[in-house]
Amino acid sequence: MKDKVALVTGASGFIGSWVVHILRQKGIHVRAGIHHPCDIEKLDFPQDVETIVIDILDQKSLFEVMEGVDVVYHFAAKVNTIEPKEVLYRVNVEGTRNVWKCSATCGVKAALYCSSTAVYGLLANSQQPISENVKMRAFEPYGRSKLLGEKIAMEISANSGLSTIIIRPVAVFGPGERTPMGREIKNAAVSKFLLAGGFHKKSFNFVHVEDVAVASVFLMDRVSSSGQIYNITGEKPILFEEAFQAYLRALRQSRNLTVYIKILAWISAIIHKFSFLSHLLSQYGSKSFVFKIWKPGFDVIYSSEKLLNTSFRFKWNSFEEVLLSCINDKPVFSKGETRG
Repeated sequence: MKDKVALVTGASGFIGSWVVHILRQKGIHVRAGIHHPCDIEKLDFPQDVETIVIDILDQKSLFEVMEGVDVVYHFAAKVNTIEPKEVLYRVNVEGTRNVWKCSATCGVKAALYCSSTAVYGLLANSQQPISENVKMRAFEPYGRSKLLGEKIAMEISANSGLSTIIIRPVAVFGPGERTPMGREIKNAAVSKFLLAGGFHKKSFNFVHVEDVAVASVFLMDRVSSSGQIYNITGEKPILFEEAFQAYLRALRQSRNLTVYIKILAWISAIIHKFSFLSHLLSQYGSKSFVFKIWKPGFDVIYSSEKLLNTSFRFKWNSFEEVLLSCINDKPVFSKGETRG
């Protein structure tokens, strides 16, 4: 009996590289699809991971790499929301169409599409956590591109019999975070005052990248999940106030940060005690030294009930531990295990 072969597109990305790691731990032969040849040396995947350069906009390239593939995990995407709409649609919509067409033609058994909670839009007036059956109202190009990708994947699945699962992660945290928003938050945490004026008694969702990767593999192993959509978000949202205190505790515990960074955190904590000052600086402070934690849609809460109704359980429920993993920035692949 041949070994199961899994193709991961976007294997050099934040979530995709973790999925490669989880699949390999399960003894599955991984074909890691990357976009740039230079990523091969940077990733330094172990020899038993088949690293291959692919272009999801080139169907011929996809047909070649899908030979003998059993399952596909599709994480290749444009995630920078300031990219031109044409670029987002070309990669996130047409690229997804190519992946699903080629998967169906090549006899792939199942495919997973990584979407985003951005497909829901800014449902700021929602009184209940947003579940998977809420009507999508994506209004900005990135959210629309992911929503169109979902529809294309489901349409091809319905017409071909290709088993398809869709996941919608919320804000993803973890070591090795390389998305534009993740870099912005991480850089701000070590170079600016963090302020959350106006966010009294409001909450947000988070999820650790390892939980997203493990959930992806878990759902693909469940035959009953075919045709299903799942929000991927930690079990409980956290108050912005609690998150800020967790951030301060995480900085105190870390040994990797400079005195300058800890002084910034100390000043942020003092400002935070004076709500009027925090609110004032959040509204009018210069972007050069103030990072506003609040942005439209950050206080929207999503439900993980559907995922939790399976046997899946999240490993990372403490926001403080999540932050520590980001600060310490430990690599996905540990020496002697998956990286040389």
